[in-house]
Amino acid sequence: MTNILKMAESYLPTPPSEPEPDVALESASQPHPSVPLIPAKEATIYLHTPFHPKAEEYAVERFKEVLRPSDLGGDVGQLMGRADGILLRVGHITRDMLLAAPKLKIISRNGTGIDNMHLPTVKEKGVVVTNCPGGNAQAVAELALALMLAVLRRVVEIDNRIRSGEKVPSITALAPGLFGSTVGLVGMGDTAYELARLLLAFGCRILVYSPTSPSNRWLVESPRYPVVIPHERVNSLDDLLNQVDVLSLHCPLNDQTRRMISTDQLIKMKDTAVLINTARGGVVDERALEQALESDQLGGAGIDVWDVEPAYGETMGKLGKLRNTVVLPHLGGSTDGATLEGCMRAIDIMADYLDGKGARNRVV
Repeated sequence: MTNILKMAESYLPTPPSEPEPDVALESASQPHPSVPLIPAKEATIYLHTPFHPKAEEYAVERFKEVLRPSDLGGDVGQLMGRADGILLRVGHITRDMLLAAPKLKIISRNGTGIDNMHLPTVKEKGVVVTNCPGGNAQAVAELALALMLAVLRRVVEIDNRIRSGEKVPSITALAPGLFGSTVGLVGMGDTAYELARLLLAFGCRILVYSPTSPSNRWLVESPRYPVVIPHERVNSLDDLLNQVDVLSLHCPLNDQTRRMISTDQLIKMKDTAVLINTARGGVVDERALEQALESDQLGGAGIDVWDVEPAYGETMGKLGKLRNTVVLPHLGGSTDGATLEGCMRAIDIMADYLDGKGARNRVV
């Protein structure tokens, strides 16, 4: 116990900061829940999907009881009926689950997006929702870069060919590479910023479409963005599409961005261009992307997020089988360090709120 609590000191919450840019956060001025708060040490918490193992140990120390989906015979109604709070990493919180939770006061999300819960019911019940913006930005940016390189250099395709016994002369594996490419970013949040920093080392020309971001973002040093990023802003998505060698998505999923990339957009891109999606699955029309890749209207795609998650064989359709795609099951933030830090922050935010210290990073 002592070791876990000492470890937690290195993950104490940072001072409140502005919400993750380009995320359509819900108003933080929603009514306070009518259910009275309860001290964290007396609270029962529902852990909807696994947290980092060390963070789960920490949660056991911070709360009276931590319930998991397999507890109480897996009876969702009973689990929800006892929950004072929900710790959420991945997975979905449905309306029925929320309606079965009369004591629920807070959902603390490890991550930024809140599209994986039934928000109308959350608001109806007056449940507080908090998130952990920026905590995994470097990890997601790192994966976005890895996908770019893997697709552009045909890494997975060639790996599969030689593993199957094929001899692959280097002249048959020519690839465009990333150095000196024009990369388009949709969004200017923390992940896009960290990726842009990495792209500077590759001599990339960086174009950005982000209508909700201030005009001087990344052009002046700030505590949040300490490195100035040379880039060009464009006024519309169309202005971006026909110029880029790589299009990387870093925007939330909302009514404005749902199916932002579909047939009409894909046909405007170069037939050698690569699409990278580490944002949210619903931002891209997966069937339209399939068609563009199959018909060689697009050079390739690296996909980490999906309409249906967890993603596996049949849910991915043809995207999981095409030679010019690299597919992952939403691993963007899943480095050991980033996952541990985010889970610890989510626990501390919940515990502090229940202890009457206010809701940091409140988004609903």
